[in-house]
Amino acid sequence: MTHFLASVRSRAEAELVLASGADIVDLKDPGQGALGAVAPGVIRDCLAAIGGRKAVSATVGDVPMHPDTVAGAVAATADLGVDIVKLGIMPGGDPLGCFKLLAGLNLRAGLVLVFFADSLPDFDPVKAAAGSGASGVMLDTMGKETGSLPDHMALPAIARFVDRTRDAGLQAGVAGSLRAGHLQPLLALRPDVIGFRGALCEQGVRGRRLDPKACAEIGALIAANRTVPGTRFEARPTSAMC
Repeated sequence: MTHFLASVRSRAEAELVLASGADIVDLKDPGQGALGAVAPGVIRDCLAAIGGRKAVSATVGDVPMHPDTVAGAVAATADLGVDIVKLGIMPGGDPLGCFKLLAGLNLRAGLVLVFFADSLPDFDPVKAAAGSGASGVMLDTMGKETGSLPDHMALPAIARFVDRTRDAGLQAGVAGSLRAGHLQPLLALRPDVIGFRGALCEQGVRGRRLDPKACAEIGALIAANRTVPGTRFEARPTSAMC
């Protein structure tokens, strides 16, 4: 079954998406970049409010791909008590060195690597993730004003990503300026997670406040259209993925 991930930046937003059927509360600050981090205090506040009702993920921010920097950011975020840490693979730096160092960490949380369809690396993302100790891989977009995930990657390519990720024993997520109209074709690919922010906001602008009506609409559409359970990932806990 595909899980509904909703990105929020506050305790109030977390409560709103929970009421709208979100399976994973994803903490990030859209004002700080593609995967901007919220303050540690916000994470603690949300964890206290959610109280284990649903899985909580948090991004480490748009950090440069320097191994020590990345490992420190991932470990610090995991130590706050979230279920999942999301790491965006930014251009430049030494991402392969980062993966090697991450593989040796004993994290308290699952690790999800986020690759950007509009800035894919020159190496195999799935193969790299499999050797990093990650539990999942997610496709997203870096430039939020330049189109959605399907604008940057055709559905057959997204389908191949989902299949290859599963074949590697990892969970697959999709996100990236997605709208209600993207739901049916993407859910048909049976990703483990589908993520939203902008479509949940006032006037569809990711930096604005969440719109309760929009949140309820997306939540209802996902509930009505997601694939019937039955994949080999169904027995894995939601917290294993982004």
